[in-house]
Amino acid sequence: MLPKNSGHLASATLALFTPTINAFWRLECDGSVGLARLDPLMDFDGLSGHVHTIKGGSAFTATSTADDLLNSKCQSCGVAQDKSAYWTPPLYFMADDGTMTVVPEKPPFKAYYELNTGMTSDGKQQTVEAFPKGFQMIAGSNYRRNTSLSGPDPSTYVGPFTDEDNAQREERAIGFNCMNYGHNGSPAKDEPTLYRHSLPEKSWLDSNCPDGLRLELEFPSCWNGNMDGGEQHKSHVAYPNWINGGDCPAGFDRRLPALMYETIVATDSFIGKSGKFVLGNGDPTGYGYHGDFIAAWDDGVLEKAVSQCTDMGGQMRSCGVFELTENSGSCTLENPLPSELKDENTEGPMQGLPGGCEIQSGPEQAKKGKGATGKSSGGKSGSSSPSGSSSSSSSSSSSHDDQKVDKSKGASPAAAPAADVDDKKAEGAVFAQNKKEAANYEAPAAAEPAAPAITSPPAAPVIDAADVVATSYTTDGRIVYENKVVVKEITVTEGGAKAKRTPEAHAENHKRHAHRHHHMKHGIGGRRMQR
Repeated sequence: MLPKNSGHLASATLALFTPTINAFWRLECDGSVGLARLDPLMDFDGLSGHVHTIKGGSAFTATSTADDLLNSKCQSCGVAQDKSAYWTPPLYFMADDGTMTVVPEKPPFKAYYELNTGMTSDGKQQTVEAFPKGFQMIAGSNYRRNTSLSGPDPSTYVGPFTDEDNAQREERAIGFNCMNYGHNGSPAKDEPTLYRHSLPEKSWLDSNCPDGLRLELEFPSCWNGNMDGGEQHKSHVAYPNWINGGDCPAGFDRRLPALMYETIVATDSFIGKSGKFVLGNGDPTGYGYHGDFIAAWDDGVLEKAVSQCTDMGGQMRSCGVFELTENSGSCTLENPLPSELKDENTEGPMQGLPGGCEIQSGPEQAKKGKGATGKSSGGKSGSSSPSGSSSSSSSSSSSHDDQKVDKSKGASPAAAPAADVDDKKAEGAVFAQNKKEAANYEAPAAAEPAAPAITSPPAAPVIDAADVVATSYTTDGRIVYENKVVVKEITVTEGGAKAKRTPEAHAENHKRHAHRHHHMKHGIGGRRMQR
């Protein structure tokens, strides 16, 4: 054991470790159950201010709870025992005259369940728990239109981000990654997960991304035990210091699966067409990308999967716990839409975004869509709190402000906007504004990054073979790690005197391969799956 005055050495040693990856699986969803202005978390029992593309259980409505979803007649995802709801704003193409057309998805949508462990703030090892029935959360912020970050991450694993608060980590949990499988003899280019945190300009996408754009969203996995996070549905969770893994902050000692959404959209279908891309919530910057989740797994199934599905290839078919579905892509909403939405055009072409949602480019915070008539469910989870958790869902000992923005960018923080109900009289003005935005909008500098350089993995550190006592290999499905346990003799000083000379083991944990798993059929190594 090291003397107490040698903490600096212990910290340096810990920094060599990357997050522990136990296993993961990809829940694949071949279709959406709907494309509509519904949101049972932020606009409960009303209309949402913007459109969502909805995956999961067919019983999804403006008032859905887990109990409702569990009674779904079908589901659009590949595991029959999962009726959970997964939803995000879609991407639209906005022509120069303000005409909107939804950008098609390239199935399947994937929800990654990553069983990443770490430590509590007081140094205790965590064990991943299944989402309890009715658990709900939101990642990202509908209102964000600027960033406190500078440029893309040089690598997915550049953490830990120990000096960043939860709001900054949330900004890192968004990815807009260029898809280029290689054409006409040119090499394929593969960007790391969560590499770019803003929506690139269309001209850049046209030139660099011949196979579309990958939208990514990582959810927090550190938990305080509450079933829901109040008005914004997020104060009960926090990001670990590596975003998708690592250690948890104080007050969030329990560990959930690290959930990540991945949607590939066909921006390549619009190459050469004059216009812009904008998210369905009126965001042309990408900073306001967000997603919602309600857990609705059959009793005991997710618990078994967390403990038994340890395949590092990520294939849901490799887990014997799951019953796989057929024709999930044909599943649609089973309940009729509200009368106001029955005939609403959400796919386009149409003039302006559905519901009169205004395009708001920032850098100030966006306002809630004028077509919204619902309010936050504020904890209507449809399930009681799990064993060992607090029954309160409206407060947290360590709540987070999802409205935090970078003051240096000229925007000032404010509380989440209240619902601003519009009586539809101003829709013509909104359409006119959309045309103006299409003609005049210039993306923030960070939204049009230079084409990233594709570099080789970093060189392995020089290690004296005589010092190596063990070697092992681990993978998270994306990266293969070679772990060398090295014994070194160190000398520590306490109070000016030399302490006893003791051997201490530490790991030189370095990356052998940095290609991603997202387009691989099996295993590792960077081979893309042909679609």
